[in-house]
Amino acid sequence: MKKKRNVILLITIVIALTISGYMYKCYQMYETYQNQTSIVTLMEETMHKENFVPFDALPDSLVKATIAIEDRRYYIHGGVDFIGVLRAIVSQVDDDFLKSGGSTITQQTAKNLYHMYESSLLTKGCQMWMAWELEKNYTKEEIFAVYVNIINYGDNNQGIYEAATNYFNVLPYQLSMEQSTILAGIPNLPGYYQLSDHYQNAKQRQYNVLVCMEDCGYITKDEIETIWNGSIY
Repeated sequence: MKKKRNVILLITIVIALTISGYMYKCYQMYETYQNQTSIVTLMEETMHKENFVPFDALPDSLVKATIAIEDRRYYIHGGVDFIGVLRAIVSQVDDDFLKSGGSTITQQTAKNLYHMYESSLLTKGCQMWMAWELEKNYTKEEIFAVYVNIINYGDNNQGIYEAATNYFNVLPYQLSMEQSTILAGIPNLPGYYQLSDHYQNAKQRQYNVLVCMEDCGYITKDEIETIWNGSIY
């Protein structure tokens, strides 16, 4: 029994040291990025750009649709959702789970601010440190607004202003529920879901968005088909 406890203790120590070493390396990468240009500087520059759409000018439908499909625990976690990370791992081996990358909206904001599109364990960990820095300095609403203003909505539409005006010829606050829910699904794979040449893919993704919204209690089960069959134009 004592030998078994010693083995367990040794394994625990090895795991702890491995995680500590990994997080330290990630922090070093984070510091390198911060020394070049701080994430606060990038946030401020983004929020002062022409056509930046603040949170209070975003339709509630877009906010709820985006949170439901991308990060349903957004208002609960502190930048990193460890439950979401576990769900992402499970989703890779269980087809009953909707495929997920595990990154929060906050982490994705950091990723896009620094154009960190190459995915690796180190960059994922680095984005965790960046996410914690964002959550320390900004409100959830400010982070969310920056996120939808910088992500790719396909067809060369960078940010929600371009997506709303170019796809539907409306301003972001005028987006309908149908338009919001189809847009919310595009950033996951913009080239695969963009409306110009992958409309059917986008419609299937929109259905996933609606199911997630129903799971979150944002819409009813009966509303899913009504919205999905509604016109976006």
